[in-house]
Amino acid sequence: MSLVVLEANEIPLSLIQWFSDQRPAGALARLLRTGRSGVTEATDTGIRELYPSQTWATLATGVPFEKHGIYWYGDPKPAAYPLYWQAAAMSRKVGIVNTLHSSPFDQQCDLPGLVFAVPDVFAPTDDARPTTLVPLQRFTRSMTSQNARAVRSRLPVGDYLSGARSLGGAGVRPRTIARLGQLAGGVAAGRIPKERLRTAQFMLMADVFERQLHAHLPDLAVFFTNHVAAAMHRYWPASFPHDWPEPPRSDDWIARFAGEIPAALDELDLVVGRLLDWCHAGDHTLVVVSSMGQEGGHDGDAVTERTLIVDDPVAFGSSLGLPPTSQVAAAMVPHVTYRLDDAEAGDEAERLRSLTIEGGTLTVDRSGAAVTVTYHLDELAGDDITIEGIPRSLAATGLKWVDVEEQKAGVHQPFGSLLISRPGPALPERPVDTRDIAPAVLSALRLEPLDHHVEPTFEI
Repeated sequence: MSLVVLEANEIPLSLIQWFSDQRPAGALARLLRTGRSGVTEATDTGIRELYPSQTWATLATGVPFEKHGIYWYGDPKPAAYPLYWQAAAMSRKVGIVNTLHSSPFDQQCDLPGLVFAVPDVFAPTDDARPTTLVPLQRFTRSMTSQNARAVRSRLPVGDYLSGARSLGGAGVRPRTIARLGQLAGGVAAGRIPKERLRTAQFMLMADVFERQLHAHLPDLAVFFTNHVAAAMHRYWPASFPHDWPEPPRSDDWIARFAGEIPAALDELDLVVGRLLDWCHAGDHTLVVVSSMGQEGGHDGDAVTERTLIVDDPVAFGSSLGLPPTSQVAAAMVPHVTYRLDDAEAGDEAERLRSLTIEGGTLTVDRSGAAVTVTYHLDELAGDDITIEGIPRSLAATGLKWVDVEEQKAGVHQPFGSLLISRPGPALPERPVDTRDIAPAVLSALRLEPLDHHVEPTFEI
């Protein structure tokens, strides 16, 4: 039996059920009817706010944070606790696209059974396997870096379309190119919010994943997507205003964005449908899993029209006094990760924690040689910042203001989803601990779970 694992970031089972009620003929509804479904739970909480790089590390390694130590994307990945697809690739054919913690390529993907690999968008290089996928990785990394906090005010429609057209050799369907054109036209005309362009990357990567899946027929194929989570973070009140005693947004805002979460799920549904058909045609099983979920009903962030982001991490690090030998590792806004020598990392982390910024603060974490800086600078106004009493221009510090249309509305909570296309024993009534997923995948591949794995409470 071969497995296709669709890692669907932060989607709770309740959202899939809600969407399936609206689309009863859709693929997710079919998967709920004919397969098995349950709830996952991220149980290694209490560290700090749940964060996807932490919860996916727990799911993929099968050990809690206290052992794997990964909280930020740039944190070191311990060799003692390989990710489930890494363990499988020691003796099985495996392919991955965009799954978290698959970069840096030379450290994470040097495996005998890895037949195709497009590392996550935090990769520092364009490396991919086979090399025909390098242009795809170069394009997706470029678009991710340009649209870190909000899709640019100067719409990247042309960039998406020209980049997509150049990727035909990677497996992008002509129909997808046409649909991207329709999306771009809707954004340009103002009928569709420009933030929906984030879904374009999922559409491209799904095509490429399926092409590689069909070409290589691996024992295990893994594909990660964040596009539904991005829509939920921004637009939860538009679909679920009644999660609050009083709707937290205006009626006009709700009417304008009510279609955004359904649109993201529609794209997921299309891909799930194609994968289900492929799995049913052969001896294959589709697993859709989330390492945690989201919910509404909280106080939320105030709506603002712009936010301050680090546009040049090298200049930002220099303005903070980091040594010029520091290497930048990709991270999500508002975080920047720097890699230093082990001997320097501890001293620099302590120094940064005591740094004074007028109108802003920094939170600093260290994991081995990685130092992650979380910046809180939205109290600043104008085009200057004062660090340690010295005024500097934002441009010289690597900072810039960007326009945003909303702030975070859906927030992280520990309960995600698990759907399995193959009939079998019902999933437990209690939520499945995310640490059960890695050993269950290995067992389904007829591989022995690793010594540090728990005994899984379910079978794939």
